[in-house]
Amino acid sequence: MEPGRINLSIDSDMRQVQHVGEAVRGLCSQLELADAKPSSVELAVVEAVNNSIEHAYRSEAGNSIDVAFEYDEDCLSIKIQDYGVPMPTRIAGQLTGKATMPSENVELDALPESGWGVQLLKAVCNDISYDRIKSCNTLSLSFKLASVTA
Repeated sequence: MEPGRINLSIDSDMRQVQHVGEAVRGLCSQLELADAKPSSVELAVVEAVNNSIEHAYRSEAGNSIDVAFEYDEDCLSIKIQDYGVPMPTRIAGQLTGKATMPSENVELDALPESGWGVQLLKAVCNDISYDRIKSCNTLSLSFKLASVTA
């Protein structure tokens, strides 16, 4: 597949997130991912967009979320941008390192109901980064593509 770029912009309305999921599914059907499954990529991107709506925009509709997909022979890069509240430093600091999942011995009732998004992203993505430049939050996710031999 030739390198390319797709840009998608949605309103910060949870009902719009399905369109991002559909775009991810369509694109992943054309790419050969090395490590992640297409459904995992979709889950990660939808989680990131949901977080922009819920946390950056405090679930307020009427704001813009931009999703840029860029791909070449080696990598699918996805950038999610919003202009809401910055990601807390404590959360941004958790983006590095390996995913940490609870022990198998933990009682289900003892597990928190939320806060799993960062671990999900770390488990699925090959690389994650977050930047705040001026008033723009950018969460970058990357996924390796399988090598195609000619």
